[in-house]
Amino acid sequence: MRRFAIIGKNKPNSAALKRHLLSHGFVYQAKKPDFIISLGGDGTYLYAERLYPGVPKLLIRDSKICNKCDNTVFDHVIGKLKANQYRIEQCIKLDASVNGRWKLTAANDIVLRNKRLTHALRFMVSVDQRRVDGEFIGDGIVIATPYGSTAYFHSITGKQFASGIGIAFNNLTSPRRPLVVNDKAAITITMTREDAELAADNDPQTLRIRQGDVIAIRKRKETAKIIKVHVGLTERFRRMKLLGRRKSM
Repeated sequence: MRRFAIIGKNKPNSAALKRHLLSHGFVYQAKKPDFIISLGGDGTYLYAERLYPGVPKLLIRDSKICNKCDNTVFDHVIGKLKANQYRIEQCIKLDASVNGRWKLTAANDIVLRNKRLTHALRFMVSVDQRRVDGEFIGDGIVIATPYGSTAYFHSITGKQFASGIGIAFNNLTSPRRPLVVNDKAAITITMTREDAELAADNDPQTLRIRQGDVIAIRKRKETAKIIKVHVGLTERFRRMKLLGRRKSM
């Protein structure tokens, strides 16, 4: 992988990183890159995935919150990329349709929220055509990928999961434990009362959901791809020494 593009909010840092990669023989190519450098945090990665869906992404921390960022010294990462010493982590994504028309794609989560803050939503949920309890009353629901389980799903439930699809119920009148279902499951949400907003990840464009609308959510065939460099024993030992030094300071 030689051709790269950079997505980052901090323009000076992005420019410096671009110059650094060019000096090591990589080629900047925004139209058809082999990989994307996401320079920032989780939000930057989600934005990069919308712009370049399915293109492998190397996550470099330039923010406080970045759960999948590579914390190795960047020159070490460059060496690993040149030597093809990396792996691609495949992360599932979700598709959401409204009344049979596919509308949204998420790497993190699909979120249904009440449009009017003073009005609770009423909705029903089915997994593989089997109803989950009865009618739910509350502020909404979050359908999350394992990547997204560290975000809004975790805020609601205090839990995370490594595989499957998570279902978190947001502020119900009768509390309900979250569910984690097989990633091949078909999830259906039927709006029985009130208007709502349907969102994917941190995309500012949301969909208006009305009474009677049916939302279907399933795993997308295409995955998100995150580049993970191979860390040898020497590098692991160096990290442990650095970590021990920080704790003692």
